[in-house]
Amino acid sequence: MTSQKQRNLAAMFEIFDVDADGHITAADFAAHADNTCGALRLPAGSPHWRTIHTALDAWWHHLRRHSADINSSDINSADVTGRIPAADCVTIMETRLVDDDTFFDSTVGPIAETVFHVLDTDGDAVISTAEYVAIYLASGLSEQIALDAFARIDTDGDGRIDIGEFVAVVRDAFTSDDPDSPGAWFFGTPPG
Repeated sequence: MTSQKQRNLAAMFEIFDVDADGHITAADFAAHADNTCGALRLPAGSPHWRTIHTALDAWWHHLRRHSADINSSDINSADVTGRIPAADCVTIMETRLVDDDTFFDSTVGPIAETVFHVLDTDGDAVISTAEYVAIYLASGLSEQIALDAFARIDTDGDGRIDIGEFVAVVRDAFTSDDPDSPGAWFFGTPPG
């Protein structure tokens, strides 16, 4: 049976596999950075744009380095073309990166903080339901999934998500195997 953490990571890499070929490449990460920045309406070269591009580039390099370190009997690892099968990316994330604070602090954390600040369109230091739904719709997910996810991610139930809740839920999405955890809903994949 697939764990909740594996489902979350697989859902994330399905989003990252921009060309939908079943492999993750540097081009996929760059395209995902462009798509994310476009959905967030970030001007090219702006500080938030640079943070997202830099963090996703670092994330790709972490995956490549760990794919080369893993014995090919554990996973297929990256082939000579620089492609990593999406399933192998999930394995690398689950076994090598999700509990690595250095990885989180240099890649996922800055992206989460940037996304939070961009989603907070009115600058009140919280994300409202409408602000949260907007990014889900831009990612091609349904409004209902966004509303369901928001209700779970709003851990204190006040109708707003502050930066502490947001970053904690992002970390939870990568590390928790609990299908009832708020992070189980982060990538738009309800627990199953």
